[in-house]
Amino acid sequence: MPKKISKKILSFIFSQTLTFFYMYYELRPVHAEVMNQTIKSFGEYRVVLGKSTNMMEGIFIVYRGNIKIHEEREFGSYYWFGNHFDESLNGHDPHSGKDLTGKKNPNLVISHWTGGAHCCNYLSIYELGSTFRKLATVDGGSYGFRLVDLDNDKFPEIEFWDWPIDYLFSSFAGSAQGKTILKFSDGKYKVASNLMKRPIGQFKDLEKKKADIKVAFKQDKTPDIPYLLLELMMDLSYSGHIIFALDIAEEIWPTDRPGLAKFKLEFSRSLSSSEYWKDFFK
Repeated sequence: MPKKISKKILSFIFSQTLTFFYMYYELRPVHAEVMNQTIKSFGEYRVVLGKSTNMMEGIFIVYRGNIKIHEEREFGSYYWFGNHFDESLNGHDPHSGKDLTGKKNPNLVISHWTGGAHCCNYLSIYELGSTFRKLATVDGGSYGFRLVDLDNDKFPEIEFWDWPIDYLFSSFAGSAQGKTILKFSDGKYKVASNLMKRPIGQFKDLEKKKADIKVAFKQDKTPDIPYLLLELMMDLSYSGHIIFALDIAEEIWPTDRPGLAKFKLEFSRSLSSSEYWKDFFK
């Protein structure tokens, strides 16, 4: 007669069988449907990034334990861990898994590129606490981001370029952007006006810049507005001096060139179309 199998052995066999079925049925869809995948674990959370088997969709999946709690699929897109758009990081992710907000919960940083030639780069920050939630998705257009502690409180702000006038007065290459800073406060990321504002005195060589813009107007025979003027006006406007920026445009605009009033109106309206600029202006 065969000896009775002990309860410990039966328990072990049962647990291993459950593990096998879990691996097969729960993880199989990830491994079967996601190519070129990268998987990272953060405590009880597991995050999977990759491409669909036909390489047409970017995929971003989050598991909590054995349960899928978040999934994104987008045609032509790519997802990366961390701030992929900061070239100084060389593809490393020093931020995910750390507390970036002061709430004592780890955070997840995900970069998302939609695959277009001039658009669009997104940076998202999630909280991996008692609940999984998105804290911010920042639209960086064709430009990059920095996660950098600008006020020395040991938690990084999000620094990026806002782009409400891209293509409006010039080509993509000739358009200018406004440096914008977001800080986590009261449960969400907000425009940090105090970190963006600068006194007029910090703008060096203003008279030289005005002279250079006048030369650029004379040399450029296209309908485009000179980049030097757009750059200076965006820099001033995102530092708290939009009225001064519009006054400079009026001061140096060529007397024989029509369109000054239209330009000033369209410039102001375009800034007002940006959610970041509106928050800053308030």
